[in-house]
Amino acid sequence: MSTSGTPSANATRPPLVKFFRAANKVVRPLLASRFHKPLSGRLMLLAYKGHRTGREFTVPIGYFDWDPGTVLAMSSQLGWIPSMRQGSAVRLRIRGQDHGAVPTVVEDPEEVAALLGEFGRRKGPKAAKGLMLGLPGDRQPTDDELRTAAAKTRFVCLRMEPERPGR
Repeated sequence: MSTSGTPSANATRPPLVKFFRAANKVVRPLLASRFHKPLSGRLMLLAYKGHRTGREFTVPIGYFDWDPGTVLAMSSQLGWIPSMRQGSAVRLRIRGQDHGAVPTVVEDPEEVAALLGEFGRRKGPKAAKGLMLGLPGDRQPTDDELRTAAAKTRFVCLRMEPERPGR
């Protein structure tokens, strides 16, 4: 493959964006259906209002069970993160069940690095490597590796609202 000049960020990004948009057209209805099981162990639907337009969006997002009543989502694609910053309630569909949740965005690089370190301790090095942030899969990452990885992502902690009887 030859390149003439330096490709712009826009020239390299559209194929990935197009891929995710096409995949989401299949994944979103599957996660919303009774056929969710093959995907819903790792993916959830996140429904939120856009911070600028107020428009409703529903997107598939990878998640991890974290603390009781809390799931952790992360993304290097930051399009949905600004809408989480206000902490406005969102809707989650996880494993076929709907939940209200309150998001907290973790953006401070030191806090993200600490959360990545905790992720590696709880889930193991292989799971940390699976985040595709350059973390090792055969050992716990060093502080420098955690800081480097933290610069590539943000976390959103989603605290689910307690289920009310009759819901």
